[in-house]
Amino acid sequence: LENTLVTFSKPNILSYTELLFDLPRFQLVVGARDYLFRLNLESLRVLEQTHWPSPQNTIKMCMQKGQTEGDCHNFIRVLLLQENRIFACGTNAFSPECSWRDVNSLSLVHGWVNGLAKCPFNPNANSTAIITSEGDYFIASAFDFSSQNHAIYRSMGTEPFLRTVLYDPKWLNEPNFVASYEIGNFTYFFFREIAVEYINCGKIIYSRVGRMCKNDRGGQFILKDNWTTFLKARLNCSIPGSYPFYYNEIQGIHFSESHEIMYATFTTPENSIYASAVCAYNISAIQKSFEGPLKYQSTPKSAWEKQSVPHLHFQCQSPGSTEYVVDSEKYQLVDNAVQPIFSRPVYSKELERLSFIAVDIISAKHHGEVHVIYVATVEGELHKLMRTPNSSDSCLIEKIKLFSDGKSQKIKVMKILKETQNSLYIGTDESVIRLPLHRCERFKSKQDCLNSMDPYCGWNDYQLTCAAAPNRNPDTIFWQQKPLRCPKPDDPVDGGWSKWSHWLPCSYLKRGPADEGCLCQQRLCNKPAPANGGKPCEGVEIQVTNCTVHGQWTEWSPWSACTQTCGSDALKMRKRTCGNPAPKHGGHNCIGLDSETIFCATNPPCPVTSRAPIHGHWSEWTSWSECSFPCGGGIQTRERRCNDPAPQYGGNECWGCDHDSRICNNHVCPEHRRSSPWSQWFLVNTTRDGYFQQRFKFTCRANVPNIDTIRISHPKKEERFCLEGSLSCLDSAHMNIDANWSEWSEWSSCSVSCGTGFQYRERTCDNPPASGNGADCKGAPRMERKCELTNCDDGEGWEAWTVWSLCDYNQEQHRQRKCRIDVPGTKFCSGSSRETRLCVDTDQRVKYQAEGSHILEEDGVHMEHVIVALMGGLIVGLGFGAFGMYLFKQRKVHDLPHLTPRTADANVYMSNSEWKATRPLNDSPAKVLQKDNTMKRNHNGTLTRNLRTPLYIEENFRA
Repeated sequence: LENTLVTFSKPNILSYTELLFDLPRFQLVVGARDYLFRLNLESLRVLEQTHWPSPQNTIKMCMQKGQTEGDCHNFIRVLLLQENRIFACGTNAFSPECSWRDVNSLSLVHGWVNGLAKCPFNPNANSTAIITSEGDYFIASAFDFSSQNHAIYRSMGTEPFLRTVLYDPKWLNEPNFVASYEIGNFTYFFFREIAVEYINCGKIIYSRVGRMCKNDRGGQFILKDNWTTFLKARLNCSIPGSYPFYYNEIQGIHFSESHEIMYATFTTPENSIYASAVCAYNISAIQKSFEGPLKYQSTPKSAWEKQSVPHLHFQCQSPGSTEYVVDSEKYQLVDNAVQPIFSRPVYSKELERLSFIAVDIISAKHHGEVHVIYVATVEGELHKLMRTPNSSDSCLIEKIKLFSDGKSQKIKVMKILKETQNSLYIGTDESVIRLPLHRCERFKSKQDCLNSMDPYCGWNDYQLTCAAAPNRNPDTIFWQQKPLRCPKPDDPVDGGWSKWSHWLPCSYLKRGPADEGCLCQQRLCNKPAPANGGKPCEGVEIQVTNCTVHGQWTEWSPWSACTQTCGSDALKMRKRTCGNPAPKHGGHNCIGLDSETIFCATNPPCPVTSRAPIHGHWSEWTSWSECSFPCGGGIQTRERRCNDPAPQYGGNECWGCDHDSRICNNHVCPEHRRSSPWSQWFLVNTTRDGYFQQRFKFTCRANVPNIDTIRISHPKKEERFCLEGSLSCLDSAHMNIDANWSEWSEWSSCSVSCGTGFQYRERTCDNPPASGNGADCKGAPRMERKCELTNCDDGEGWEAWTVWSLCDYNQEQHRQRKCRIDVPGTKFCSGSSRETRLCVDTDQRVKYQAEGSHILEEDGVHMEHVIVALMGGLIVGLGFGAFGMYLFKQRKVHDLPHLTPRTADANVYMSNSEWKATRPLNDSPAKVLQKDNTMKRNHNGTLTRNLRTPLYIEENFRA
């Protein structure tokens, strides 16, 4: 069956309750919980999927009213086709909603419609709906939250809104609707309900067929908005006898419009015996019942009486008076039940409960028309029945199990489509299933095919297969079929194989360790099992593969020849392989060695031969390695090996080193400077009229790649004077500041590469530069000293000196050099390979200029250079001094004509009385200070050397 079933399902989508065929577009429209689908009729391939959920606030309200979460969804309960539009309705979490949608695009909504009186509230309520040829919409169901308001509505279309009378059990008494059809001038509804005519004797359920005229317009005053042509009759399906046995509860019905015949399934009550039946009715029997007498009960306690009254109005004919409205209110029940075609059910079975039914009427070779009836059980099985013409009974010709064991699903809907597919479509809780109406190909032999009594199947002599009639023509000559009858239990049945099972581990081998096993698959001769002398199945029942095989060794090979013809150190070997058999499918590998080696003990001793020694020689040097530093002096290395050739037979090792190194990148690294921002102003001195402030800036510099060599230079400094109680301050640019030297630069490289040369270093007069009338720097901006390198003759054979090392804990620096000659002689590499010197601090080097001529000579500066520099500096200094004295005298004369200046030593203060005696009464301290103050710094940029200012402003300073 698995090869013939076509199934459609989606994860987490349930309740496929509505199926709608659209043959022009070869599609099946499916309604499920929260979804609409368009599927291909044959493959059930998804053409479109539309999500139609209930809003969250509606779901929340539904659950607050006491419904379960599972029921508070949008269950699609109505799917009807009208031209190119589909009318779809859903329960919408007990707040029904409908919409008109495009048949080619379900997501395209043409309009929304309130679902009240058009769709049930409860997804578990039975309902049925149709749209008539005039475009009127009829629906029967329960239409309130509690499922108490049962009614049959005409709620849309050209005719006015009508319904059955509300809460009147004579009209409807707790009905469960099954189906509805449009037949002629009437609309028929099939349902089961509590029998009101039996209520005085107890409670029982009858099956009914109700009808009303399609042109019913209702009453004007009496029965306003209610049906005036509604009547209902009982459907009789029973086993005749003195006391007939009734199957009172209709479960499903199928109407064949072309043959005007109906087949319906009935069951016994739930608390009765477990039994079901199928009864057949024709339209004429239903019409005859509705044209007969009616039932009437004058009072609730009186018996129901038969009354023969004219009721042309109930036949959709217009009466001559309005008395028909009174009859409509008085009569709802027909006296005569609708009788089936045959006196007994066409099929009945105990211990079965049938639900849905579908019927196909086909032509057979010897019988004309044959009715094939498909009925579904509540357990999920499908029974295939056959009724031949002029027979009141039907035969069970096939049982089909739709679901595997333990996976049964409740069938929600079942419909047949013969025109194009010859298929049965079934909707369940979890899937949609398409099942072919016949499976003739399962009969492999002609005998099985002809004995099957399946009205669809016959033997095709051309194709030698069991198949349906070619082109649906059973009179084809080469298509054979026996006269149909119920299959006899004593007919021979040939055996047929089931499908192969999956491959499973098995212990097929009778002997062997417990871990040995195989993979087996099995099939059974039970589809069908041979019976009544039928042939058994041909072929094997079990297939075995992939059996475990443990590896085993082959025999040892013969011993090989010895690796040499003499000497006891010669070897010989033999081998074997793990291939007798090789391990397979999880088998163990062979245990042990696959080869053996032994000494050739029988070899004669090898003759002793002497060989000349081979001395070792060096290979070529490798390329120099990358320099260890990019600047400031690094190391490169290279290697060689004693393998060209290597020493053998007592030969000498190579003489010399296998490693070599040299200095590289000994140029001075470029200097990098980084300056900090100016610091905040710091108070350094306070006077009576104001105070002095200073701020600093630091500069970092480095000319080697190692970050540890970065030095912090002396800070640059700015100074200002601020008046007491005022925001104005005097910048150092308006003050007289003496200039001072910067730090000495590093000594330059020696002017020669060997012998005696000279070095120099320089400084600049900008730490700080002179400001105002401040004095310039004193001394020379450049200093030289001699440098002595190795004698030019002695340097032959040496590599270059390394750079001086950093100062060690003895305050010493060292450097080295290497001889390029492996065996130095008297002519090459004379002198020392290591030199040491004391570390000299930068501040101490400045003292060279004041320590005498012997230091100058040691530094490489000659006495005659010093004398010339001193004489030149003296002449220039006297000239600038005379000019400065002249300017100073002129300014004193103009600014202070009545004062006599007094010379003060450095850092000597005047007393308050002296200052007051010399100060003019009309001068302001700020004015004098702006013109005459002069500050002189020492070489470190601090205010410690002297401070010159006019004597009359002594009170500006405080200790």
